[in-house]
Amino acid sequence: MTADSSPPLGATDAGNAEDSGISHRRNWASQKPGLWLVGGLVLLTFSWLPLSYYRMVGWAWILLWQAGSIALLVGLWRRLRCPEPLRTDAERESSSERERAFYALGYGLDWVALGMGIVLALSALVSPFPRVALWNVSLVVTYVAVLYFYRNVVDRSWLSRLRLWWGLVVVAAGAAVVSLALWRPDNAMWAADSFLTALRNHQPLGHHNFVGGYFVLLLPLAVAAAVATTGWLRGIWIASAGLILVASYVSGSRGAALGLVVWLLVTWLSRFSYLKPSQRWRWGLAGLGGAVALGLALASNPRIRVWFSTGGITDGPTLDRWFMLRLGGNILRDRPLFGVGPGVMSRVSNLYRPIETGAGLEHIQQLHNTPVQIAGELGLVGLGIFLAGIVLILRLWIQLWRQPLEATDRALLGGIGGSLLTYGVSSLTDYQLENIPIAGALLGIVVLLLALGARYLPKATPLGGDARRRSRLAVSLWLGLLLTIWLPFTLTVAYSALADRAFYNQRLNLADTRWYKAYRLSPWDPTASAVASEALWGLDQVLNSSDAEDNVRSLLLDYAHQAQQAAPNDAWFNHNLAVLHQTTDPATALPYAARAVQLMPRHRHYGYWLLGDLLLKTGNEAGAIAAFTLEALVNPAALTYPQWKTAPYQAVYASVVQATLAEYDALLAEVAPGEAGFATLYETRALLAWWTEQPLVEVDPNLLRPVVSGLLLADSDPDAALDAIAPQLRLEQLTPELQLLAAWLDPNTYSATPAQPQNAPPDRDALLIEESLGIQPLHLWLTAIVTNPEEGYRGSLTFAYRNYQAKQITLMLAPQNLRRYTLVAKLNLFPSWPREFPPLDRRIEALRTEALGLPHPTHNHFRLSNLD
Repeated sequence: MTADSSPPLGATDAGNAEDSGISHRRNWASQKPGLWLVGGLVLLTFSWLPLSYYRMVGWAWILLWQAGSIALLVGLWRRLRCPEPLRTDAERESSSERERAFYALGYGLDWVALGMGIVLALSALVSPFPRVALWNVSLVVTYVAVLYFYRNVVDRSWLSRLRLWWGLVVVAAGAAVVSLALWRPDNAMWAADSFLTALRNHQPLGHHNFVGGYFVLLLPLAVAAAVATTGWLRGIWIASAGLILVASYVSGSRGAALGLVVWLLVTWLSRFSYLKPSQRWRWGLAGLGGAVALGLALASNPRIRVWFSTGGITDGPTLDRWFMLRLGGNILRDRPLFGVGPGVMSRVSNLYRPIETGAGLEHIQQLHNTPVQIAGELGLVGLGIFLAGIVLILRLWIQLWRQPLEATDRALLGGIGGSLLTYGVSSLTDYQLENIPIAGALLGIVVLLLALGARYLPKATPLGGDARRRSRLAVSLWLGLLLTIWLPFTLTVAYSALADRAFYNQRLNLADTRWYKAYRLSPWDPTASAVASEALWGLDQVLNSSDAEDNVRSLLLDYAHQAQQAAPNDAWFNHNLAVLHQTTDPATALPYAARAVQLMPRHRHYGYWLLGDLLLKTGNEAGAIAAFTLEALVNPAALTYPQWKTAPYQAVYASVVQATLAEYDALLAEVAPGEAGFATLYETRALLAWWTEQPLVEVDPNLLRPVVSGLLLADSDPDAALDAIAPQLRLEQLTPELQLLAAWLDPNTYSATPAQPQNAPPDRDALLIEESLGIQPLHLWLTAIVTNPEEGYRGSLTFAYRNYQAKQITLMLAPQNLRRYTLVAKLNLFPSWPREFPPLDRRIEALRTEALGLPHPTHNHFRLSNLD
C-alpha cells in the first residue's frame, strides 16, 4: 500500500488516466472548472472563516452559502438535461455516453434518500414548530441534491477523485493553520480543575468540539495521501497531517481524541492480523511505543486528566451527556415515530429535560450524540433509515476492499474508512451535521466512496430519458420552493442587522420599522423581537415620564409578546414578560411566571419570588406562601429580603418561615451526612433559623464553614467569634467573606476589603461597607446596606436560535421593586447549591405540584400546566 506501485501518481498527470482516476476525459487539460467549483469555494470559505458556525447565519455571510447551494442545484438541473443525439464524428470522438449519462447514487442509497425525505416531511408536518422544521428540512434536502450533483461530476470532468481527495486535505490543512494562528494559549489552560480555562480552541469553526470533530474527520485522508505518494508530495501531506493532528489536540475535544484513539487501535490491529508471525513482534513493539507516546500526549491534556480524576461519569460534561440521553428517551416516549422535527430541539428541550439536571441544561440545542439527536428530531423511523444508510455505506466499503484495487485507490479507501470510523466514534459525543465544513467534508468523502464504486464495481444503469425529465422537473420545483423558504429568513437576518445599526445610531423609528419587518417575514424566529425588546428596555430605563416613554413601553411589550409567541418554551422570554406586566397587570403576568418556573424549576433568578408576588397581588395567599417557600428552597437568601418588613409581604412572612424550615428539616432527613450538598444544607438550615429568630437546635461546628461559625457567635460573644476564625486568619487563608467578618469584629486590625491599586476609581460598595463597620449589633449591621439584586445573564443564543443577532439576547429581568441586603451577599452566607442535587429537586417538584398544581412537564405528559 505504497506509492512505489502507483505509476500514475509518480507521473502525476501521465500514464493511464482512466485507471488512475485523474481524468476520464481524453482532453481533460482543456476542460474548465464548472459549477462544482462553487461548492469548493463555499467549503473553503467556511472552513477558514473565523467563527464560521456563527457567521453562516449572519448578514451577509448567509448569502454566500445560499448562493452556492443554488448554483449547485442549477448545476444539477443542467446535468439532468437529456443529451442531444451526437450528429458528427467529431462529437462522437470528443464525447462518450458515460459522460453524458446521469447516474443515481446506487447501492441502495437512493432508497435511503427517498425514505429520509419522506420522514423529514412527515416529521416537519407533525412538529410543534413546523416553520422551524421546514427551514431545516430545506437544508437537508439541498445537501442530498448536492450529493447527486457531485456523484455525476467526480471522475467525469476536470474534478477527479484524486483532486477531490487532495482538495479536502488542503482545505483541512489551511483550516489547521488558521486555527493555530488564532489560538491564544496561556498558563491557565493546563489547569485540570477549570472547565472554562482548560486547553480549548474554538477557532475557526466556532466551538472546540466542532474543531476537533472536523480535524479528526480529515486526518485519516491526510495520512492516506502521505501513504499514496512519494517525494516532495509525501512531504507536503506529512506536514499537512501533522498540522491537522496538532490542531486537533489543541482543540481540547475529548470526543475527537476518543475517535483518534479508536482509529489508531483498529488500524494497528488490522495490520497486525495480516502480518506473518515472524514479523508481528516488530509491529507489536511499534504499537507499544506508539501507545506510550499517545498516552503521554493524552495525559498532557488537562480535560482528559480531569475525566479520569473524577471517575468519568461524575465529570460535568459527561454527566450532561447522560442527562441528554435521558432527555432523548423522554422525547421518544412522547413522540416515538417522527420525533419533534428537524432543528427543533432548542425549542422543546426544556419540556423534556429530567428534573435531576437541577440548574443545568438550559435551552440546549443538541443532545451531544448524533444517533440520539436524529432519534429525538426524526423519531425511531428516522433513526432506522439513518442506520440503514450507514450499513449500506459500510457494505459498499467492504465490497470495495475485497476488490483488486490499485495501490493509490486502496490508500484512498483506507483513508475513507479511517475518516468514517474516527468521526463516527467522535460523533457519539456531539452532533455537528449542521456545520458547513463538517457536513461538506462528509459529503465529499461519500462522493469519493461512490466514485471508487463506479470505478471497480459493476456498472450502474444510467437514468432513462423519462426519469431525467421528471428529476429535472423536481429540481426546478425545489429551486422555486427553496426561494420561498430561504428568502424571508435571509431578509429577516438582514433587517435584524440593519435595525441594530439604526438603533445604536439613535434612529429609533427606523430601527423599529426594521425590527417589525424582520418579525413579519419570519414570525417563527424570536431573535428580532427579543433583541428589540431588550434594546427598548434599556431605553425605557433612562426615559422620564413622558409620551415618549409610553410609546417605548408599548413597543417593548409588543416585541416581548412576539418573542414569547415564537419561542413559548423559552423560560426567560416568559419570565421577562411576567416582570414587564408585574406592576401594571398582575393577572396577565401570572401565566407567564407559572410557565417560567415549570421550564426552569431550580434557577436562582427569583422566579418563585415573582410568582409569589403575583399570587399575593391577585389574592391567592396560600399559593403565594407556597411560591415564597419554593423561592427560599432555591435561594435561601430570599428569607432575608427587606420586603418582608413591608405590606403585604409582612402578613405572610411567619407562614413562609415555618413552611421553609419544615421543608429543610425534611430535606435533612433525606440527605445523609457526607453526601454532596449536605454541609451546605445543614448550615443553611442553621442560618435561616438564626436569622428568623426561631429556636436554634444544637449545631455541630465541624459541619459549618468558619464564616458561619463566627457569625453565629458574633452577636453574643465577639471574642469567641474571632477565635473561631483565628486559625484561618493566622494561616492567611482569608476568603473575602472571612476578611469582611474579621473587619467588623476587629476593625482596628483587619480591613474589610483588599488594598486597592493607586489611581483606581473609588468603589461605592467598598466605601459603604467601610462606613458600616461601626454599626452594632450584628443584625443591624447586616441590614445596613440595601441594593438591587444582580441582573442575570444568558448567552450563546446563536446556537439555540441559529441567528447571529441572537448573541445580543442576554436579558434576565429581576422582579420589580425587589431589594436585597448587600452584606448578606458579600458574606456569602448562602452559597449556591450543587448543580445536581436530586433530593432538593424532588422536594421542589413535590411542593410545586401539590401546592400550586404546576408539575414539571416530564411528570405531566411533557406539557405545561396552567394555574387553577
